[in-house]
Amino acid sequence: MENRNLKVSPAPYIKKGLEINKIIIDFIIALIPAIFAGIYFYKVDAAKILITTILTSIIAEGLWNKYVKKNSFLTDLSPVVLGIILGLIMPTYVPLWIPIIGSIFATIVVKQFFGGYGQNFMNPAAATKAFLIASWAGVMAKPVADATSAASGATEVTVSLVDKIIGQASGSIGEVSILALCLGGLYLAFRGRISLRGPITFILSAMVMYNIFDKELLLPGAFFVAAIFMTTDYGTTPMTRIGQYIFGIIAGICASIIAVKGFNPEGPYYAIIIMNLCTPLIEYLTTKKIKVKKEA
Repeated sequence: MENRNLKVSPAPYIKKGLEINKIIIDFIIALIPAIFAGIYFYKVDAAKILITTILTSIIAEGLWNKYVKKNSFLTDLSPVVLGIILGLIMPTYVPLWIPIIGSIFATIVVKQFFGGYGQNFMNPAAATKAFLIASWAGVMAKPVADATSAASGATEVTVSLVDKIIGQASGSIGEVSILALCLGGLYLAFRGRISLRGPITFILSAMVMYNIFDKELLLPGAFFVAAIFMTTDYGTTPMTRIGQYIFGIIAGICASIIAVKGFNPEGPYYAIIIMNLCTPLIEYLTTKKIKVKKEA
């Protein structure tokens, strides 16, 4: 008799009758509250950026499919979701060429260069945000005129806790309403599209770190965008239960350190990128290995 280790791959497994577009449509529905909130607070500026990122992502993927000689212009609806998330993590003051370049980079470089949907090793939206900040930091930063006028105000405006949760014109388009983001997350969980292990551990660990740093416990909207729509990404996060807890905890800690000690409000997106690189190791360590006997 010979002992061998049989490695069981983590979920998700292929299920008959489950089409990828059905899952993607649920993600689009989940993003609708954040879209409406962003447009409500930022008006036409938000709408222009969202339309730009969605259309550019669709066109970029279609042209890529034509280049690699695929039969259809679009193989699935994933460019729509990618375009929406990219638009939601953009500030409204950037020129339109920024979201155009970002959408092309996310679709072609981060996604298609590694095999397409589900094959990329890094979250396309988070990677694109880091790429844009590194390449055009001056353009991505808040304009000096706005910062100066805000600093010269006679009194500081105090925002109530309720307003912070429901929404306020602060941060990127999708970061304005924590309530809208949570509604989307709950919808996905109710539909069985995501597990809340990653998002909950991400938020809780970040809140603990904010408490240690003597900061306000209500986290900025960027943390909720990353928690709900990035720690649950099928291709770049662990699929084992323990792995999801580990990913969420460490990502939340990293996000808080970068945001608070690094004075970088985009800390959650950088934390997602860091943990994406650790995903293969986490899955290897948390995947069950079953010993089976084989006759000689």
